Amino acid sequence: MDDSERPPDPTHPVNMPNEASRTEKPASPAGNVPVTSGENAQRRLLTALRAVDVIIARLDKAMSTASGQERVFAFVGYTSHVLHHILASAPWIALQTRLGLLARLRSRSTKPTTTTEAAPQTSPLLALSSLISEIRYSLRLLGLFPLWTWGSGTIKSPPSDRIIYALTLLQVISNMIYQASENVGFLSAKGVISKRWIDRRGGIDKWYLWSTRAWLGHIVLQYFVLWRARALRRKAEAEGASKEKQDALKAEYRGWKKSLVNNVCWTPLCLHWSVEKGIGVPGQLTGFVSFLAGAWGFYDLWTSTA
Repeated sequence: MDDSERPPDPTHPVNMPNEASRTEKPASPAGNVPVTSGENAQRRLLTALRAVDVIIARLDKAMSTASGQERVFAFVGYTSHVLHHILASAPWIALQTRLGLLARLRSRSTKPTTTTEAAPQTSPLLALSSLISEIRYSLRLLGLFPLWTWGSGTIKSPPSDRIIYALTLLQVISNMIYQASENVGFLSAKGVISKRWIDRRGGIDKWYLWSTRAWLGHIVLQYFVLWRARALRRKAEAEGASKEKQDALKAEYRGWKKSLVNNVCWTPLCLHWSVEKGIGVPGQLTGFVSFLAGAWGFYDLWTSTA
């Protein structure tokens, strides 16, 4: 700031400068105090810490329930599976090779290069996906309890529509068969259940196969549930309703669409896993389709933590 731009000292008249006013410069306004690089770094650090604190708080809130933990683990597992196959794909490897060649040409290194055959290594992303899968299997060992509660609550407080009531009970039974079969297969694979006992009853793969078939039964039943819910919603809309009821119907329709997308994504995968030799779904796509099935649910979960 030039001398002509500085404000006059308020303790002395403008036209009567004394010795002090000639030798001491008044302090700059607070807004013009120069900020040091150390203070800038401290502010950036505090801002970053606040952002990390918000993200951790939202993750903690999202994982405070069993369903929230399942969705977060599923998101991480499927994402790592998708990234592994992207990084291992031919286009990505070709891109890496070209970038490597360009880097060598630019460096013009004169040192002789020796090629050594790299030992095959397990992809960290694939290992993470496998670990997350085992964690989810372990957490689902307790899955029969909420399924029992679901069935008990349905019987004690049945839906007003008899078709929805019957379909829900069938879904409870299908899910209990799925979860029980999966638990037997997983515990057998970990040595908790005798291998001899499980081999007499078809083997581990057979139990996993029937587990997936029971899950497929739930998905097929869900299409009928969605069909019936659509018919009931249209009937309610035709009869007319208050604003509150209309808002409830809009929220119900959004949940209906989310359930439909989830069901459509899981259908080909369950069909593939329900057949011993599969139906031809590439392994590279299973993680991606699974990610699509749960993406909407994870988005809603994350949004609810804001």
